[in-house]
Amino acid sequence: MILHRLMLIADQEGAGGRPLHDVVVRAANGVGGRLVVQFREREMRDRELIAVIRAVQRRMPPHTTLIVNDRPALARALGIGLHLPASSAGPGGRYALLGRSVHDQQEASQAVDDRVDYAVVGTIFATASHPGRPSAGLAHLTEMRAMLGDTPCYAIGGIDAERAPLAVDAGAWGVAVRTAILSADDPAEAAYRMHGSLPA
Repeated sequence: MILHRLMLIADQEGAGGRPLHDVVVRAANGVGGRLVVQFREREMRDRELIAVIRAVQRRMPPHTTLIVNDRPALARALGIGLHLPASSAGPGGRYALLGRSVHDQQEASQAVDDRVDYAVVGTIFATASHPGRPSAGLAHLTEMRAMLGDTPCYAIGGIDAERAPLAVDAGAWGVAVRTAILSADDPAEAAYRMHGSLPA
């Protein structure tokens, strides 16, 4: 599975009443499939989420990478990647792709111990999706990147097309975004602009 530089965090709430699978496919089409989609759905039951992911799989362009947050059985059943929240225990198996959220040194060490394929480091800038959570800043991103060694990391939290290059300059492989794409009137155009702000 390909680790594209742009990751979309996808959930039905952020899609603004539109079908989630449609918004995700439009975003993927906007960047020619060069997108990692992490389904971080807290409300749907497994059966509902499986239906959404299969609908995306039927329509997504080639090379789009799909992962699911904190549902190992679902990841195995669909043959997609698994993302672990910082509070989750070890993966307990092998997956097409494995990632973990990282906020501090202990969590970075856990990610290295788990031999993850990538880490998502945050919260870099203040974000409306996590009100009240303090921003860690670019210096924190650089520190976590050093601790992660060769493991690629995505910066998350308040990322837009102007801030994305700053995150890459601070050591991120790419950026993970939710609202900037998922809630946009035109998800394809929003993904295209965000992708265009990142290295080729």
